[in-house]
Amino acid sequence: MKMPPKFRVGLLAAAIVMGCLSQANIRSMGTGQKEDDSTGIIRKEKPDRPKPRVKIQRAPPLSLQWWLMIRGRDCHPQEFDSKAAFAVDDMVRIGISVNQSGFLYVVLDSKPGDLGTLIFPDPRINRGNNLVRKNTPVILPNNCPLPESRDSDCPRDVAMAADCWWRITKRYRGDITLIFSREKMNEFESLMGKAGARPEGTMDLPRLPSGLLERIKRETVPEQDLRITEARPQPGAMGTIVSNLTTKVTNTNLRDNEEIIETITLKLQNR
Repeated sequence: MKMPPKFRVGLLAAAIVMGCLSQANIRSMGTGQKEDDSTGIIRKEKPDRPKPRVKIQRAPPLSLQWWLMIRGRDCHPQEFDSKAAFAVDDMVRIGISVNQSGFLYVVLDSKPGDLGTLIFPDPRINRGNNLVRKNTPVILPNNCPLPESRDSDCPRDVAMAADCWWRITKRYRGDITLIFSREKMNEFESLMGKAGARPEGTMDLPRLPSGLLERIKRETVPEQDLRITEARPQPGAMGTIVSNLTTKVTNTNLRDNEEIIETITLKLQNR
């Protein structure tokens, strides 16, 4: 899909065009998440977030599932093993599903010492709304500008509005950090308020020092409290695939169950 230069998306720079939350419009991917049994969660007050309205909440521990997709030759999304390596110019999406409603933040983290970019929520889109609904898959990115002309490689059943991807560049370095919280996180909300983003530009996405992101990681949820499980495709009774290549992250600490942090490192082929 050809786009004007200012709208071409890549995983490298702050010039990334980020989508808003919306329900997945592709085949069911990651929607088979089974919710854990509810239990007593002791709500913990955090300095940068609104005070919880209750002290004890009956709910399952927070969990988040994510999966990767790659743009196939027919322009349709295909699942991609997170342990495999991408090639330069591959087109990528990330799918996310959570077991409770909350707020999602996504940071493109660059090399140590450089500024990272808060690529979601985007203050220019949907007024920066980043509320994620329980068990409702979302795809990032999902709101790129329409191209001037249709990609001749795409069949007619592919809507150009849905053909929205990140492009892997040869200069790509860094990680993608997903932060899911029961409450809004004021530090990120403040960054959005200061961004002053304009609809016609892409350079005004909020930036944050790598040290700030590392501090947020340290002060939120200890790594030992996160349980990570991976699901592999399994055939159902009729021979169809009923589960997908997903990674599930669960916060197991019932006394500090306010958020989940997951860092995704995309591998790049050596060429």
